Amino acid sequence: MNLYAIPPLITSVVLAIIGIFVFANNKRSRVNIIFTLFCFSMVWWLFGYTAMYLNNNPTAALKWARIGFIGIIFIPIFAYHFIITFLNIKVSRILVVALYLLCIPSIILSQTNYIYGGITKHFWGYYPVAGRYYILFLLMFAFLFCYGVWLLFKNLSKKDVPGLMYQQTRYVLLAFTIGTFGLVDYLVKYPFINVYPFGYICAFFFIGLIAYAIIRHHLMDIEVVIKKTLVFAALFTIVFGIFVAVTLLLQQLLGGSNRLFGFAVSSLIIIFTVRPLEMLLIKVTDKYLFQKKYDYKHLINEFMDELKTMILNTTDIAQSTVDFLNTSIRPAASAVFMYNRFTSQYDLIASHDFKDTALKIAGSSELVKLLEKTGKIIDIKNDNKLTLFHENKHFSASNIILIIPLLIHKELIGLLCLGKKKSDEEYTENDIEALAGLSGALSISLNNAQLFDERADAEKRALVGTIATGINHEVGNPLNIITIKLDTFRILAKEGMLAHKTKDEIINEINDITKVCLESAQRIAEITKQVSEFAKPDKKLVFDKVNISEAIDETITFLKNGMIIESDKIEKRIMCEHAYAMADRGQLKQILFNLIKNASHAIDKNTGKIIISVDKNDGGEISIKITDNGHGMPKEILDRVFTPFFTTKEPGKGTGLGLALVKIMTERNNGKIKVESHEGKGTTFTLIFKGGLL
Repeated sequence: MNLYAIPPLITSVVLAIIGIFVFANNKRSRVNIIFTLFCFSMVWWLFGYTAMYLNNNPTAALKWARIGFIGIIFIPIFAYHFIITFLNIKVSRILVVALYLLCIPSIILSQTNYIYGGITKHFWGYYPVAGRYYILFLLMFAFLFCYGVWLLFKNLSKKDVPGLMYQQTRYVLLAFTIGTFGLVDYLVKYPFINVYPFGYICAFFFIGLIAYAIIRHHLMDIEVVIKKTLVFAALFTIVFGIFVAVTLLLQQLLGGSNRLFGFAVSSLIIIFTVRPLEMLLIKVTDKYLFQKKYDYKHLINEFMDELKTMILNTTDIAQSTVDFLNTSIRPAASAVFMYNRFTSQYDLIASHDFKDTALKIAGSSELVKLLEKTGKIIDIKNDNKLTLFHENKHFSASNIILIIPLLIHKELIGLLCLGKKKSDEEYTENDIEALAGLSGALSISLNNAQLFDERADAEKRALVGTIATGINHEVGNPLNIITIKLDTFRILAKEGMLAHKTKDEIINEINDITKVCLESAQRIAEITKQVSEFAKPDKKLVFDKVNISEAIDETITFLKNGMIIESDKIEKRIMCEHAYAMADRGQLKQILFNLIKNASHAIDKNTGKIIISVDKNDGGEISIKITDNGHGMPKEILDRVFTPFFTTKEPGKGTGLGLALVKIMTERNNGKIKVESHEGKGTTFTLIFKGGLL
C-alpha cells in the first residue's frame, strides 16, 4: 500500500464532511450551495489522485489522474463564484455562465493527451505529465485565485466593514491565500520541476480555517453549538492520525530492510510525543475554539463601549447587554427583567431564546426578597432551596441557571438571568467575578436611563406646553378666518341679501369662501402635525438623504409658530443649497430645534442675531453652524455643556437635558458636534454629518 495516498484521502473526507454540513445548514443559500460545490470539486480531485497513487499500473494511474482533473477544472471557477457571492459583488451573469460553459470542452479535452501527455514514477507514486494545452488551466487557476484573493483584500481594506463581516472576510482571505499555494501541484507536472505535490496540505489548511471561521465567527450565517470534548476528540484524532502517518513514513525511510529498527524508532517517537501533543491541543482548543477565561476589566470596558453607541433608554441597554453576552459567554438563554413601579412587578424587557416571554416576577416574591437580602448571584443548579420558588419552573424551561441581581443602593431594580453555556462548560469563578462587575455597570446604566427617560419626557412635555401657548395664537387666526367667512355667508343668506344675485355669482362666492376655509384648515393641520411629530416618542431611526435647507426652514417655521423666536432674528447662509445629510429626518429637526431654541434664549431681544450656515467639507461631510451673538459661556460651563442634568438655570426652570439629548441624537446619526464660545461675544455649535449634494 502507498502511504502517500492516505493524506489526500483524509483531506477529501474532511472536505466532504464540511461541504455537506454547510449545505445542510441552509439548502437555499446561494453562497452555501456554491461553497459545497467548491468542496466537492476538491473531493473529486483528491479522490481521483488517491486512486492514482494506489495504482501500480501506469495506464490505470493515468486514467484516474484524468478523472481527478475533472474536479481540478471546476476548482478555480467555484472559488471565484464563491468569493463574489460571499462579498455580494455584482458581476455580469454572462461572465459567470461563460466560465461554467468553458468546463464542457475542458472536460472533453481532459481525457486526451493535450492535458496530461503521460505519467511518470516518483518516490510518492505515479504522477501525470503536462500536455500541450495544460498551461491554459494553470493560468486560469492562478488568475481566478489571485483575483479572488485581491477582491477579499480590497473588501477588507474598506473602513465601513462591520465587525463580524470583517472577521469572516479575514479568515476567508487567509484560507484562499493558503489555497493559492496549491498552484505547486500544477507546476510539478512539468518534468523540470521535481517537488513533492503538497496541494492537498493547502486544501486541508483551507478547510480548517473555514471550519474555524464557522465555529467562531458564524461564517455563512452558521451557528455551531458544539461540545468542547467532541471538538478536542475530533481535533486530537485528526492531528494524531496525520502525525502517526508521518511517523510510519519515517519508519519506512529509516528502517529499510531492518523493519524492527524502523518500528522501534517510530514507537519511541509516538510514546514521547503523545502527551505533549495532547497538552498542546488542549491549549489550542481552549484558546481558539472556546473562551476559557474572561478578562474582568476587558469585559467591563467592552460593555461600556457598547453602551456609548446607543441612546439612553432601558430597552436598548438591556437588549445590547443580552446580545453582548450571547456573543461572548454564549449562554443557552438570557433575559433582563426591570422593575415596574406602577405594577410592582419585574417585566421582561430584553431576552434571547427565553421561552416564557410573558413571565412577570412579583415584587413581593421570595426570589426578590432573597436577592435583595444577599445581593449575591444565585446558582439555581447548586442551591436546592430555589427549587421551591414559584419562578423556578419558568427558568428551568429555558435552562436558566444563574440569576444576577441588579441593585442600586440595596434596592433591586432588575434581574439578569443566564442559561447554561452552549459548550456545556461550567461557569468559573472568573466568570462569576466578571458578571458581578458587569451587573454593577448594568445597574447604574439602567437606573440612569430610567431617570434620563423620565426627565427627558418631563422636559418635552414642558416644552410642548410652552409651544402650545404660542401655537394657540397661530391656530386662532385661521380659525377666526373660517368662522368669519362662514358666519358672514350664513347671515347674508338668512337676511335675503343674496336674492338679487345670479346663480353663477352665488356659486363663485361659495367657491371663494370654500377656498379660503380649506387653506386655513390646511394651515391648522400643518401646525398640529408639527406639534404631534415633535411630541411623539422616538421611533426606530430611518436614515435617508435629508435636504438640510428644507429641514432648517421647517424648524424655523415651527419655532416661529410656537412664538419662541421671530423669524427676522435668524439669518441663513446656505453655501450649498442642495446639501443633504445622511440622517433620520425627525431627529435632525429635533437637533436643530434644540440648538436654535437655546440660541434664542442667549441673545438680546433687540440686538440679538442667530446665523445658520451650511457648507460642504472635504471627505464627504456637511457642516451646519448655528452661531449667536449672545452672552457666551465661561470655560468652566463650556466643559460641562453636554453633561446630562447639568444646567445653569434656576431650579425648576431647566432639566439640563437639552444639549445632552442633542449630543446623543447627533452621535446616533453618525454625526459629531462641537462648541466654541467666548464670554460676552457669543457661541457657535457645529454639527458635522456624512452627506453631499443632491
